Amino acid sequence: MVGQTSPQREEPQLKRRIGLYAATAITVGSIIGSGIFRSPHSVAQELTSPAAALLAWVLGGVLSLCGSLALAEMAVTHPRTGGLYVFIRESFGDRLAFIFGWASLWVIKPTVIASIASVFATYFCQAVGLGKGAEFFAGFGAIAFLTFVNLLGVKQGTGTQTVLTTLKVLGILVLCLAAFFLPHAGAPHGQVVTEPHRGHPFLLAFAFAMIPIFFAYDGWTDSTYVGGEIVNPARNFPIAILGGTLLVVAVYVITNLAYFSVLSPAEVGTYEAVGAEAMRRILGDWGGRALAVLVAVSTFGTVNASILTGPRVTLAMAADGLFWKRAAHVNVERGTPDVALWIQGALSTIWLWFAGGFEDVSGWFVTTSWLFYGLTVAALFVYRRKVRQGLVPAPSYHTLLYPITPVVFILVTVAIVASDLSSSGWRAAAGVLVAALGFPFSYIWARKGRGRATADRTG
Repeated sequence: MVGQTSPQREEPQLKRRIGLYAATAITVGSIIGSGIFRSPHSVAQELTSPAAALLAWVLGGVLSLCGSLALAEMAVTHPRTGGLYVFIRESFGDRLAFIFGWASLWVIKPTVIASIASVFATYFCQAVGLGKGAEFFAGFGAIAFLTFVNLLGVKQGTGTQTVLTTLKVLGILVLCLAAFFLPHAGAPHGQVVTEPHRGHPFLLAFAFAMIPIFFAYDGWTDSTYVGGEIVNPARNFPIAILGGTLLVVAVYVITNLAYFSVLSPAEVGTYEAVGAEAMRRILGDWGGRALAVLVAVSTFGTVNASILTGPRVTLAMAADGLFWKRAAHVNVERGTPDVALWIQGALSTIWLWFAGGFEDVSGWFVTTSWLFYGLTVAALFVYRRKVRQGLVPAPSYHTLLYPITPVVFILVTVAIVASDLSSSGWRAAAGVLVAALGFPFSYIWARKGRGRATADRTG
């Protein structure tokens, strides 16, 4: 394996400056983006009963928690920069870790940033009255500005994340309070809403409804990427990961209740921008614009979270000698992986340029991401085996209901990957293919590693 021949590892020169609130803000801010404003429409098209739809959202949260429980143990036992990259490397070796780092660099993070930036651009332009032609420049401006903020320092990046996450959660709660307590109008005059009908058997419809729900819950892994910068990781990681995920579950359930208090199940299934329609019913036309501002703030925060966390994987891989060494550079004074940030910003802009919208890019990363989520949770079993063999110390934090929770998550991951490959078409397969292209490159870096190791021994 590559790990047997790679040069001596170097820990990235990053300091522990991220506290509990900021770490939790990264988790919450990474999860809550545009999904809660879009996904309820897709869920209601499959599940015509509010009770069934709410059950699906709760189940999605529970299944995400199953992954979070395992991830928290890996994060506590490996509190280092790189997150999933480190967990995979320690359990399965450098080659699979390189494949994840390669996929994160070329596909996962740039497409996440580009797709969410495109949603931000759409709602930002709506909020300020700009036309469709301005959307690329708005999305590019968001990527460039937030990359610059994170280049200024980790305090600036995490401070921005904390403010944006707090604003988005408060904004969503205000939306919910307005839905529960303010009077609202009915459907627009002349609007015909067709009562929903179940197109699939209930269990199949439930399975299809879970796909947009899992998309809305995606992001619970992101705080692990800054593991080398979390203060007191043994205490703060479980709270940030599990507490953050639980907070999102509560927010999502309350928000869906708010939608159903204003709109009928048929209307939730009819209006794609369900949040905007709910706000129009409550506050009139300017309510729709207020919702556009809220979505813009929410997605802006999600873009920042991805820009903040993504370069840490590239940094860790380069520090291990598995990638271009220059990418491991850290501005020690500011605590930022500056070269990796520039690389990510450039790739994200390229993806944004070629993207026609959210759907054109999002299909690339969902399947690829979940493949590595499943692999990361499977790494917990390898780690536990090493504990039993006395090769590594026992963890201070133990996954609740082990091995049931990680097994359930892995089975769900298999189902998600299979469903997305069948529904997302060529984009999902292309994302996996780009990740697979990392295998030949891993051999190239292995040879470079052997060359450097030989030079070190003979020098």
